[in-house]
Amino acid sequence: MKQLKRANARLYSGALQFAVLTGLVVALLLTALITLQNTHTFFINQSEASVENITLSNSGISFLLTQTKNITDTIQLPQLSGKNHKVQVHLSKWGIFEKASSKASHRKKNFMRVALLGTQITRQKRPALYLEDNLKPLIVVGHTILQGTIFLPGQGIKPGYIAGESFNGVQLFQGNSKTSAKELPDFRKNYRQDLTRMMNDVRYNQTNLSIETARTKIVNSFSLPTKTIYSKGEIALANTYMVGNIVIKSETSIIVKKNTVLKDVILMAPTIAIEDEVTGNFQAFSDHRITVGKNCTLAYPSALVLMEVPQKGRQLSDLGDHSILVDSGSTIAGTICYLKSAVGNDFKTQVYLNSDAVIKGEVFCEGNFEMRGKVHGSVFTEQFIVNEAGSVFINHIYGGEITALDFTDSFCGLPFKDNPKGIAKWLY
Repeated sequence: MKQLKRANARLYSGALQFAVLTGLVVALLLTALITLQNTHTFFINQSEASVENITLSNSGISFLLTQTKNITDTIQLPQLSGKNHKVQVHLSKWGIFEKASSKASHRKKNFMRVALLGTQITRQKRPALYLEDNLKPLIVVGHTILQGTIFLPGQGIKPGYIAGESFNGVQLFQGNSKTSAKELPDFRKNYRQDLTRMMNDVRYNQTNLSIETARTKIVNSFSLPTKTIYSKGEIALANTYMVGNIVIKSETSIIVKKNTVLKDVILMAPTIAIEDEVTGNFQAFSDHRITVGKNCTLAYPSALVLMEVPQKGRQLSDLGDHSILVDSGSTIAGTICYLKSAVGNDFKTQVYLNSDAVIKGEVFCEGNFEMRGKVHGSVFTEQFIVNEAGSVFINHIYGGEITALDFTDSFCGLPFKDNPKGIAKWLY
């Protein structure tokens, strides 16, 4: 009897242990399921917050595309902000472009978008040529090709003759012809002043990045402060790799050598020399001269800008000392811009495009444009010029080609008045 009671006690004890163990396993499983569910819900919420941040940040960029004035202070957009999220935007200058920044925050999660903004002209509205009305006809010589809508002086277009060669094309132009005004299309308000301020900005007259460091690899995000290289003497860029939010400024000259990689940076100097076979994409600003050697490839959205600085006692005859020269075999996808400080014109070349050189974008010249190469996009110029056989021919094109046919609508360049903004490039 006692043995039976002991057996029953052991049975009850084992059953109790089994029940406790089973309960523990069930509790652990339930805890795991609850934890899994909470984790799953957490990641869903995080994913939704990330998607919402991206969407809100894009909406902030869309807002900046509609603005006509700089937003120099970071502002919060109440129409895009709520209880748990906010959107802050900032609009500043980066060369010829605007730099648009939009930061969306959801509690502790942040997402930032940065883009370069420029003017976007649709294919239907983009002119192949806008020649200022200087009361002289446009004369075409040799195998000159003009395709697209062209704006000409009231005297129109005529075939011509230079050094024993006449016009040998099929048509004087292919497309529509309209009458131009006595001035080139204007930029948005204060644009020239903004460029002048940028070139004279004392913040760039300091060095917080050495060229020796750049000989390895320097990438500076546009969400970080700008890094600068400054010198009163010549800066020679050789065996350097610099990408992003970087400004390189010299008080005398900058030389870019073949073995240098520059992407999205800004160069500023009175004289800028880009040697043969350089590749990259950057913006170069000068008040005296920019030269591009043979067989260079500058990717979109590059820009070469020469802006004359008014000087006391400066004579009009000195205009020709200021020029942008692009040598044969080079291709530039972006903008070439020459802005003068004096009123009037002379018989010197301000922008020179050699044979077999190609511009894919815009050429804007407040002076004389000597064009031997090709422009796929638009030319806005005060006057054409040809230097041949010891003579100077005004408003002549000798064997050049300008076409706006099939030019992309996505190109964004100079901020022409009354034209919408577009995104030239997403930054990092």
